[in-house]
Amino acid sequence: MPTRMMAHALVRALLAVVLGTFLSTAFATEGKVTIISPDNGARVRSSSPIHVIYVATFDNTGDHVHLYLDGQDHETLRNLTIRRTMESYGNGTWQVVRRSLKGRKAIGPLSPGEHSICIMVVDREHKPTGLQKCIEVFAGVTE
Repeated sequence: MPTRMMAHALVRALLAVVLGTFLSTAFATEGKVTIISPDNGARVRSSSPIHVIYVATFDNTGDHVHLYLDGQDHETLRNLTIRRTMESYGNGTWQVVRRSLKGRKAIGPLSPGEHSICIMVVDREHKPTGLQKCIEVFAGVTE
């Protein structure tokens, strides 16, 4: 088990290095990402999908969110349950000030073992803004 945990730590570290190269061109956004479900460290069934429920609030440097599974870009999340955009009018144009997104996405079933799940805010070119939340889950064998 410790070897598996070290492998996941290595994957997260490599993801951080890769994302760091993009962050030099993407400005960090202000806001917050919360993964409501599953909880960090949760034990989930490996035989059935799990539902990732998340909320993201961010400024105009972000456009949408991506779901990462085990360090891989798993899916672009655009079909959102709630999408609110606050806009302001200035200099003759409307400008996005803040976005709030809430969504639910089924993933899996997952193979038995530890898995990392991340929700990451990205810009229109899909470059990370620096705003993200990651959790670890353990998928157990079920009969």
